[in-house]
Amino acid sequence: MNNRDADARYALMLIDMLFGGEHEEEYQDLMISDEETDSEYAEEHGDFETDPEESDTEPAEPEPADPDETDVEETDTEDANPEPAQAEPEPAEPEQAEPEPAEPEQAEPAQAEPEPTGEPEPPLPDEEDEVVLLEPAAERPTTSRRAQLQQSNIINLDSPSPPKKRKRLSNVASTGMGTPVAKPPSNDEEDDGMTCPICLESWEMSGEHRLVSLRCGHLFGESCIRRWLIESQRQSAVKVCPQCKTKAANRDIRCLYAKRLRAIDRTEEHDMRRELDAERRRAQALTTELATVKMSHSLTVSKLNELQLDYERLRQVVRAGGGCRGAFGDNIGSGGGTLKSLNHLTSHRLYMEKNFEITRDPGCRVLLYSAQHSTLVASQKSAQVLFPGYGVRFIDSPSFKPLHFLHTSSLLVRDIGFSDSQHLLTVASRETRIKTFDIRTRVCSSVFTANDKPLWSCGVDRNEREHFLYAGDLRGGVYVFDMRFPETILSEFPSEENFSPVINVAAVPAGKVFSNGGFLVCQLTIVKFYEYANDTALPTRLNVDGPFLSMHYDVVQDTVLFSARSNAQCTQSRFILAKLDKIDGIPVLQVKATIFGSTATPYMTRPTQMGVEDNTLVIGYLQDNKQLIMYDVRREERVQTIPVNEVVYDICPVGTPAGYYLAALTDNKCRIYKVNSSRN
Repeated sequence: MNNRDADARYALMLIDMLFGGEHEEEYQDLMISDEETDSEYAEEHGDFETDPEESDTEPAEPEPADPDETDVEETDTEDANPEPAQAEPEPAEPEQAEPEPAEPEQAEPAQAEPEPTGEPEPPLPDEEDEVVLLEPAAERPTTSRRAQLQQSNIINLDSPSPPKKRKRLSNVASTGMGTPVAKPPSNDEEDDGMTCPICLESWEMSGEHRLVSLRCGHLFGESCIRRWLIESQRQSAVKVCPQCKTKAANRDIRCLYAKRLRAIDRTEEHDMRRELDAERRRAQALTTELATVKMSHSLTVSKLNELQLDYERLRQVVRAGGGCRGAFGDNIGSGGGTLKSLNHLTSHRLYMEKNFEITRDPGCRVLLYSAQHSTLVASQKSAQVLFPGYGVRFIDSPSFKPLHFLHTSSLLVRDIGFSDSQHLLTVASRETRIKTFDIRTRVCSSVFTANDKPLWSCGVDRNEREHFLYAGDLRGGVYVFDMRFPETILSEFPSEENFSPVINVAAVPAGKVFSNGGFLVCQLTIVKFYEYANDTALPTRLNVDGPFLSMHYDVVQDTVLFSARSNAQCTQSRFILAKLDKIDGIPVLQVKATIFGSTATPYMTRPTQMGVEDNTLVIGYLQDNKQLIMYDVRREERVQTIPVNEVVYDICPVGTPAGYYLAALTDNKCRIYKVNSSRN
């Protein structure tokens, strides 16, 4: 049934209401004719009903009825049924009945729901169709055409309802009405296992916090796991993994390279930091160079003043004709500006006192003297078959007789240090540990290690820092230990620009120039001074060029002696005697004397300095000439040469109540020289 039939019925219903049911029979005939018309229309255009399986297609929207077509349809209907033609002049009056309000009874049956059955539920009607559901027992008698017209929209629950089209649900509605789907985990929930379990920070692809693993397989940041291993060893004396407690060591740390690893790329940041550090080092180098230039300028000015005074003195002597020497001498003496005559200075000579063999096997390298214990110590190769390796030989200083032997390490001894206040002897070889021995009992008291790195040099501090032990490794790093707590590293100073081995470390006590003191570090190519300031040591590269063979610091004279080998810039080896000073807050070296030696330096030999009265003597070995030389700093000249057929590896001054001696160590022997002083 289309919209035009519904309009026609509505018109007849209004006519019936106006005439009081007089045309009820015509209305019945019209209903029968309408049903026949609907059946004929369905046979011509097809059935409107669709199969339930095709319910996903949306029904077409009914087009609004055209008033002209409605009139035509009504005329056709009246022609087909001549009986209701008498109501033809009345169709204009339904407009007056349109404002009549709808009865509320039409909305009440909409709340009734059908009882559940075993058959599938019929599709729900569209919202646009106004359908009223009434039970069969509650049917109302049709007393008017209006009631009969309403019965056409009433669904009887006893008869099966025809299938209707279902609306297709939109994507939004289907998503909202369907089964809820769990959301995929976000990136924040997957962070577990992507950060360092120690500091809870993301790993990096480079730098100190790069991703590493232990032998057990757990992942950490490199800097975090190294600190953890040190702290674990300090507390429990065992290095373990923080997660599984498996024993671990620094050599078990391995860098990882993974494809699907999320790490923070801070390559640019590290590059900028390296550039910043390079700029800082360059600025520090310029500052040190400026301080050195100022130092050189002050030395030049002082020498110029001395020459000016000498010139004035000589000019006065020439004017006086050389006859007023006494008067001139008195005047000059009162001024206090002249030095003693060279003829009145003390001269020093070396004489052979003793030459004895330490061991038959070659391997002697280091020589050191302790004035408090009156003991001379020389390193040598072990002569005992049961204890192979290297150790030290104790020598009595007054009689210079070899005493007992102490085994120290399996490798060649590189450096020795004394702690007179604690009666300790420290020995550094090419091993990864430094050992300390009690001189009185000759028993190893403690062992020091620095991240399993080979340690080449050692030094012991004095006075308020007498418990501090300094160690230098193969890669230019310096470590500070407290000898009372050997398992703890107090401070670590890794090398940033030069990775040559540390060959000597010397402690500088506090004084007038450096109120807090510090320590000198000599590498193969550079020299640094670490000055203490607020419990931290600030490094400064000193103004002296290498490559170096050794460094010797004299506490009494507060001077340092360097031995530099020959290179492309200087064809001869050099012995450089200098004094630490400070200009504009920058530590610099004030060079007092430079002594040129041999052209070839195939061996690493150590010269020494000796303070005799108010003078300084520098004694070294010339490798190409095979000679011992003695240089007088005050006279500024070489005063003696002594031929030696063997290579002298180390020279050590020995001060006894009987006088000054000089000990020279060869491959397996020790030469003792007596220092004689005389006035001309």
